[in-house]
Amino acid sequence: MCTNRSMLKVDEGHYHPSALQGTVDALEAEGYRCRAYLVDISEREQVYDAAKKVKQEVGNVEVLINNAGIVACRTLWDLTDKAIERTYAVNILSHYWTSRAFLPEMMNANSGHIVTVGSVAGLLGTYGCTDYSATKFACVGFHEALFTELKTHGYDNIHMTLVCPYYINTGMFAGCKPRLLPMLEPKHVADSMVRSILKNEVNCTLPDHVRMFLPLKCLLPAKMCWELMYRVMKGPETMMGFRGRGKATAG
Repeated sequence: MCTNRSMLKVDEGHYHPSALQGTVDALEAEGYRCRAYLVDISEREQVYDAAKKVKQEVGNVEVLINNAGIVACRTLWDLTDKAIERTYAVNILSHYWTSRAFLPEMMNANSGHIVTVGSVAGLLGTYGCTDYSATKFACVGFHEALFTELKTHGYDNIHMTLVCPYYINTGMFAGCKPRLLPMLEPKHVADSMVRSILKNEVNCTLPDHVRMFLPLKCLLPAKMCWELMYRVMKGPETMMGFRGRGKATAG
């Protein structure tokens, strides 16, 4: 949580408190007042309890950034049932708990901003990501449906921004070797997100020219689209070197 303007950035709850404090210290060095709350967002009641605490200690949240993600990068037959359930709990179900926790105050004021951090893997299915890609596709559907609901019921001043980045160089996809584009740097992604929020942009796809590939998915026959991914973009080869870093990170 950081203020000048109340903001909550939601990540998956396996960070050490010292790491969170490091983020607080960095933001305070830039002139912000910050608080960190360690929460396992896959646990609904933990989210609701933390939300009450935030409202009591800081006030209503004006900007909610749902930025949680874990990835296993295993084929469907190598994934465990528990891993699949955990990916869904963190990557998409948590968005329901956080949004339901903070949306009522936004609706009462008809003001606020909800940011959903999806992924390019939520626009194009990715090798080794039957769980991850599916949850990121779900993020897109969740975001677009909520956008429609708010606008239909007159909440025109609650803005929503969907962020779909390419691979980010955070260590989450360590070992992967993108074939066409280099991994994005975290600062560039963060700066781009902030600009999109300030402009109330509906979509922020990073890098911008990734969008040129998306119409091909609709226009080309399915088999041809798969061949493009396999032979030109080298999707499977990109992911086969995955080693990650052994813990959940946002992305």
